[in-house]
Amino acid sequence: MDLRHKELCWLLGRSSPLSVGNKLLLYKSVIIPVWIYGIEIWGCACKSNTAIIQRCQSKILREIVEASWHVTNAMIHEDLGTTTVQEFIHARSIIIIIIIIIIMSY
Repeated sequence: MDLRHKELCWLLGRSSPLSVGNKLLLYKSVIIPVWIYGIEIWGCACKSNTAIIQRCQSKILREIVEASWHVTNAMIHEDLGTTTVQEFIHARSIIIIIIIIIIMSY
């Protein structure tokens, strides 16, 4: 994920002429699929592993909106309408559980 971010740094960084909406679209279409891959089994991953992904996500979102040091990561997530890594893992796990329950009921 960090490698993908470095490749797109010229598009997501402060000197990029793209709007915040376009930068966010790039993030959602190129970077998110990298860390979402296999996320269903991340429910049993230790917190330090998910924290690494969360730090990287927060760093990229801060770069996209050019946030200053006093803006919290929670505010950035709320303003952009993005979820944290832990929230995403939880939501995806619930979907998998529901699918398993539906399959088992047949």
